[in-house]
Amino acid sequence: MKHLIRLLALTTMGSLIVGCGSSGSSYSMLSTGQSFKQAKVNSKIDMLWTIDNSSSMTPLQTNMTNNFNSFMSTFITKGYDFHLAVTSTEAYLAGSRWANNPAYSKFSDGVSTHTGVFDIVPGTSNLINTFVANASLGANGSGDERAFSSIKASLNDTQNTNFLRPDSFLAVIILSDEDDFSDPNRAEYSWTFRNGIADHSYSDPGLESVDSYVSYLDTLTGTTNAATRRYSVSAITVDTQTCLNSHSNQSPSAIIGQRYIQIANDTQGVIGSVCDTSYAAALAAIESRILELGTQFYLNAPPIETSIVVTVNNVTVPNDPDNGWTYNSAANSIMFHGTAIPEAGADINVAFDPAKLSF
Repeated sequence: MKHLIRLLALTTMGSLIVGCGSSGSSYSMLSTGQSFKQAKVNSKIDMLWTIDNSSSMTPLQTNMTNNFNSFMSTFITKGYDFHLAVTSTEAYLAGSRWANNPAYSKFSDGVSTHTGVFDIVPGTSNLINTFVANASLGANGSGDERAFSSIKASLNDTQNTNFLRPDSFLAVIILSDEDDFSDPNRAEYSWTFRNGIADHSYSDPGLESVDSYVSYLDTLTGTTNAATRRYSVSAITVDTQTCLNSHSNQSPSAIIGQRYIQIANDTQGVIGSVCDTSYAAALAAIESRILELGTQFYLNAPPIETSIVVTVNNVTVPNDPDNGWTYNSAANSIMFHGTAIPEAGADINVAFDPAKLSF
């Protein structure tokens, strides 16, 4: 009887609905045995820039803001619904017992010039100039950089609640020439030893693990599967010993961003180098990764890869890692790349033969 039921099911595939998706989505089994999925691309992306504002950072901030226009070009031309906000690596002081000033973790609207805009959206007037003003934090901030706890403090701050949306992709971008040393129990500027452990030491027993911040971001974004994380963390930092040797002439306190590299690897982010003459290439790589992950299209069943056919707005897209699509087996998803990244609201259709049918 079990085999008969399976046979009957296979003969009626043309009308069998096997699932449902978000608004505008449909899934069905076709008479050829193919699975078909249709939906509109999710165009919501929230980007939090976490910028080191210590004494060595002015030229690095300038390098980043000089290349910001090209970074934003695809988000703007393809009509993405983005939010942009800026915080600093000293935002953790908002809730510390050493400063306890809520102004630290409120998003920036500029330092020398105040824009009055804390959350930049597509309709923001003079969008590029507003971001540049907000991100030019200067170099008078704390030299005790704690990017991870500052990210957490800013995202938890009720003053910033309209930034992160429940159905968006969160992209965190860090700019710093010193690694993260987030320890909520270590006093700010504790240059002396505490329990035999110096400041800016990986041996600090109170140093919070990178994994603890990954778990925090998992919970914040409702992520339950590492392969399908709804966020990424990227950084432009001191990425190699060669860079450290070069950059230490400008910043003697520079440190290789080991923890930044780890969290980027864990969340499919990108690492760029503060030693690059121009940050254009690093920002382009970060932009591409955000768009690839943010527009990722999840399938309703594992496919036979060679059978996949992808169309966007009724135009067939090639299987191409540079300007087309690729299949991500870990997430069971289609990822778009380069010129094939769809515009906001585009209709995406994926047809494929399921690797295994079960009823």
